[in-house]
Amino acid sequence: MKTLAAAAVAALFLAACPAPGTRTYDAFLGKDKEMPCVLAYEMQDNCRMRLVYDEEVTLIDIEFDGMKLDYQMHGTVFMIPFQRTIGKGSTAILSVTAEDNAGNTTRSSFRLVGKNLDIPEAVINELSIKGTAEQPDRIEILFLEDGNAAGMILADGLVEDANHILILPDIEVRAYDMIVVYWDREPESTETIITGESRGYIVSGGSDTTLSGTNGAVLLLSEQDGEIMDGLVYTTGESDLADGYGNNRTRNAALFMLSYGEWEGEPVSSSLVTASRVIARLPGAPDSNSADDFFITEARKSSFGKPNGYFPYDGS
Repeated sequence: MKTLAAAAVAALFLAACPAPGTRTYDAFLGKDKEMPCVLAYEMQDNCRMRLVYDEEVTLIDIEFDGMKLDYQMHGTVFMIPFQRTIGKGSTAILSVTAEDNAGNTTRSSFRLVGKNLDIPEAVINELSIKGTAEQPDRIEILFLEDGNAAGMILADGLVEDANHILILPDIEVRAYDMIVVYWDREPESTETIITGESRGYIVSGGSDTTLSGTNGAVLLLSEQDGEIMDGLVYTTGESDLADGYGNNRTRNAALFMLSYGEWEGEPVSSSLVTASRVIARLPGAPDSNSADDFFITEARKSSFGKPNGYFPYDGS
């Protein structure tokens, strides 16, 4: 799936700005009383960031990951160099205090994620949604070409709705390698699973909540604020809540994907899923962005970390 979900910027703005409009002045003193506001922001590469303000300001305090940068800058458009290069998929915080000519100041912070210029095509390959201690919630990503997973985003819904968002680590992958994310439990082992030419890498999701039960959605994004690479919507089909999707998080994700052509038709039916019967992608089938791409496995026939087999549950 290759639809642009949002403007591809690698910085998440963490500070609010005043509502747009004319600037505020003291009628008696003739003094500008409104603090300056960031108009635009983006990482140019992994060692500098571009900032644009709505008026001329002086950057009087700049911190990168808690370390003060020993320079000031004046103007409206800034190219701020970091004290080091951010590794692809790694994170850092840039904080800036801007002061305008009237002495008004504002403090803005940005969460930066190192850009990955070698993002491979990938799909959601297998999903466990009724986890237990013995069979925890897991999500498997299948890579379709060589590349690096650093900075790719996995979320159980749209970014603004998700219970948890995982930034994938710096892992070099080859075509048909997999990453298995243990969503809310630590894996017993993180040793790479090797099956023929493919490798299954084990990653901890670090979540303190499970997936959305049997009504949910999982999205895979190329990077923070990047394009949707793949998505999966699943429901039991038995709920009257949220237009039949069971909860607002699932509905919001489904409607978004439907509106951009990233999902077609009904969700995957999860009514037969159990702790040992999981949702799996049909091996070797093309990605049609629909429920036709998936099946429910027989009990104990999941293949996390290994190429999918075809062992569908027949309902008996």
